[in-house]
Formats: sequence, C-alpha cells, structure tokens
Amino acid sequence: MKKSPLLVAMQYLTWLTQLGLSLATPIILCLLGAWWLREKFALGAWIFIPAIILGVGGAISSFASFAKYFMKKNGEKK
Repeated sequence: MKKSPLLVAMQYLTWLTQLGLSLATPIILCLLGAWWLREKFALGAWIFIPAIILGVGGAISSFASFAKYFMKKNGEKK
C-alpha cells in the first residue's frame, strides 16, 4: 500500500524534530547539571567545560544511533 505524500512528509518532519530534541537535550541537561553543581558546591566556571564535553558526546551518540536506525529503516524499503 502506497503512503500519501502528506503522511510521508509528516513522518520525516517527526523524525527531524526527534533528531533535534535528541541533539539538544544532552547538552542542555549537562549544562543544567553543571550549573547546579557550581551553585551547590561553590565550584568555579571550569565545571562547564566537562559538562559541554559530556553533552556533546551524548549528542554525538544520539546522532549515531539515529543515523543507524534511519539507514536501517530506509534500507528495508529497497
């Protein structure tokens, strides 16, 4: 059964939105955690550097997982 073009467009829009959230969320959560640690334990601004590194690492991992899923999903159709 062939999907309508609107349904396919909405499906791609949903995947794109999910990808954006998956890339932004780890960075934001790590920065919020670093801010909380800085306020709670009176740490310096250096705490944000490891937080950014961990957040970007989480975003890269999320992107790799998404790319693997997307490749697998598109490979099944062909």
